[in-house]
Amino acid sequence: MDHVKDFISEKLLQFGWGQTQEKEVVLDVGSGPGGNTLQLVLPLFPQAEKIFAIDFLPDMIEFARNHNYHPLIEYTVANIENWSTVKQWRGQISKLTAIHCVQWLKDKRRGFQNIFELLKPRGEMAFCLVMESPFYASILALESNPKWSKFFKDIDDFVSDDHINKYESSRYIEMLEETGFDILHFEEEVKSDPFSSDEEYRDFFASICALTSHVPSHLREDLKDDLFQEMLNLCGRDSSGRPVHRANIIEVVARKCRETLNDSESN
Repeated sequence: MDHVKDFISEKLLQFGWGQTQEKEVVLDVGSGPGGNTLQLVLPLFPQAEKIFAIDFLPDMIEFARNHNYHPLIEYTVANIENWSTVKQWRGQISKLTAIHCVQWLKDKRRGFQNIFELLKPRGEMAFCLVMESPFYASILALESNPKWSKFFKDIDDFVSDDHINKYESSRYIEMLEETGFDILHFEEEVKSDPFSSDEEYRDFFASICALTSHVPSHLREDLKDDLFQEMLNLCGRDSSGRPVHRANIIEVVARKCRETLNDSESN
């Protein structure tokens, strides 16, 4: 998406990311299939000593290792909410990115606390997330559609609690500051991302839709079509006729500004 590229490749440069001569150890949280890690995060850090990229889905990590390999990137199955899976990097990370990952966390406060522990003193994190999106609304519409609802009983649809409960973005400011972060940048804006074709739009959102895997394989193309139509009805097209995704997105850059009690008592 265009706004992700702008955030990583342009906005973070304004905060000095990638401009130090020191060797940096970077962690990309929620790296998914590794495309953003390889194409956006890696080029931002010409002096990187190592880039660790984590995702809690083994299939994503396997895909990343096979299709987005680079000798400086180490892809690992881990969950930022589960300290035991990330504790080996405690106090080692100089920069941390989380692109469209935080909205999926069940315990966001725990996630931020673990991120804080992983960062070096005055280490920085940057993340963007979707607060409210037609994508979420489309998922909820499909779940309530009698055509599909029988497939989605008692599943996790990964619709963000921000969208469902209509939370204010200020909750993130409170959580970050209470954790011990100094907020360097906080922006909330409705952003539009056009797609080059209907096919690209359809395939992209179907690939990140948690419902897809719960539908029998012979019905998945039909589900993709219905998801596409729901989103098109809500988002429409731009002046060039391209399908577009419009969502309320927040962007954050924050610095670890103090030690926690646990840090001060650690070895």
